[in-house]
Amino acid sequence: MPSLKLSALGDLNAGGLARPAVEKLAGAWLACFLVMARGNVLAAFSLEHILLASICGTVSALVTLALLVQMDRTINSVSRQATIAAVATFIGDTFAHASHFPPQWAEPAVTAAVSASIAVAVWHAKRWAKLA
Repeated sequence: MPSLKLSALGDLNAGGLARPAVEKLAGAWLACFLVMARGNVLAAFSLEHILLASICGTVSALVTLALLVQMDRTINSVSRQATIAAVATFIGDTFAHASHFPPQWAEPAVTAAVSASIAVAVWHAKRWAKLA
């Protein structure tokens, strides 16, 4: 039975956990920040919105860690990254605050879709940067 290597927690290479957790924290934070604002850019920069987006991002990073500890991290794909981002952000947004519009799952679902889109963009940007 495979065991968790504690050295992998701080490892910043592709098989480590720190980089994907930070990427998902940033993606979830940005997605939550953008969706909560609902187009009102000035209201988005309130301390309340920044705090709620930070809670969403932190919970998403923790969910990502919980998922990645159980997965084979040697295999990586854009669909896997988008799925992890969407699931983790949906949980993080649900945990961070109540939905701003009904039904209760709608805002977390939109936030999860935006986060998955960010994950896809980051995936392709990293691939492009390695080719350039």
